[in-house]
Amino acid sequence: MSALFGFNARSSVRDAMAAQPEKPLSLPYELRTEMNWLDFSGTANPLGTPKSFIRAMHTGLVDGELSYMPDRSAHTFRAALARKFGIAPESFLCGTSVSDMVRSVAQTYRPCSVGIVSPAAAEFMLAVANAGHDVVELSTPHAFVVPDVHAAHDIGLRFDAAVLANPTYPTSRLLPKQTLVNYLEACSWVVVDESLIELTLGGESMIPLIDRYRNLIIVRSLSSAFAMPGIPISYCIAHPDTIMQIEQFFDNSGLSMFAEVVGAHVYTESADYLEKTREFLDTEIPWMQCMLNLIPGIQIFPAEANFVMCSFDNAAPMDLAVANTSELVLRLQLAGFLVRKLEGMPGITGGKYFCVGVRSREDNEKLLSALREIIIGRR
Repeated sequence: MSALFGFNARSSVRDAMAAQPEKPLSLPYELRTEMNWLDFSGTANPLGTPKSFIRAMHTGLVDGELSYMPDRSAHTFRAALARKFGIAPESFLCGTSVSDMVRSVAQTYRPCSVGIVSPAAAEFMLAVANAGHDVVELSTPHAFVVPDVHAAHDIGLRFDAAVLANPTYPTSRLLPKQTLVNYLEACSWVVVDESLIELTLGGESMIPLIDRYRNLIIVRSLSSAFAMPGIPISYCIAHPDTIMQIEQFFDNSGLSMFAEVVGAHVYTESADYLEKTREFLDTEIPWMQCMLNLIPGIQIFPAEANFVMCSFDNAAPMDLAVANTSELVLRLQLAGFLVRKLEGMPGITGGKYFCVGVRSREDNEKLLSALREIIIGRR
């Protein structure tokens, strides 16, 4: 296994955040209405927002849900989640973004050293650091897999808690259950981000472990699963005693009444939509990996979710029409396609990496065609 490395200075976390030149594009309304880019930089469900969700949003607006103060306990949403997963409503805590939920969990516990597997979203590191903890970065830079907790301890890294993901962004790898169990038995608390679990190749949720391990907190989200990144709705799942402990320090005023009504509605009518998503991704993810790997200069990393981590290298003797990843990403943008450049992300060195989301077959073919034309050039 490749050597692990770590750091435990919060200033390093903020430096890592500041060094990220590529973040999901967010444009003013007047510009969004004029743009026709195809956005492959995100992780939203390629099937688009379900019609039942759109109807629920319309109904909520017509019924005046925006005029109500939020239900701080989110009774309706928690009841819907309880029916969905077959566990007690007291096992849920509802909020807004995934990073906000991670911060809410982290601020519950006394300051300690928290291991965060990287590469991963720098927002997780910042959320943990802002809650008063020291961050220990865990990485296998050549394999991009989650390191085993025992291997980390063997080389001298020490951490009392951990933040993991299932799957991990941008590596698109699922978290093995035994790896998580090892972390749970070695750490005082462990957060697992499962916000993209519905968009994987048969990904197995770790929710069944919450009764056995009271130090496990799972964070999930509706935003990517239901293609609605503009409405952040997330929730924690844990043993009721753990949720009660987190709730003592949780500002639960963020989730709007409108978002609660919409979220509760979707989970009562989402089974067919999620099944169609799984059927589509079972074929589209492997196909997308294969087609990307056939383009000269592009190397893909095995993907188990609806995004593929890639690298580009114009090595001799290929003599391709673009020099590096920065030029490739820029020329794609000029051609109307957005992909996520990963330069500056913690755990990734060098500027050759980028990430491509999986969209509809028609959109995917357009991107692949543009990539081939840009990289190979007109001879």
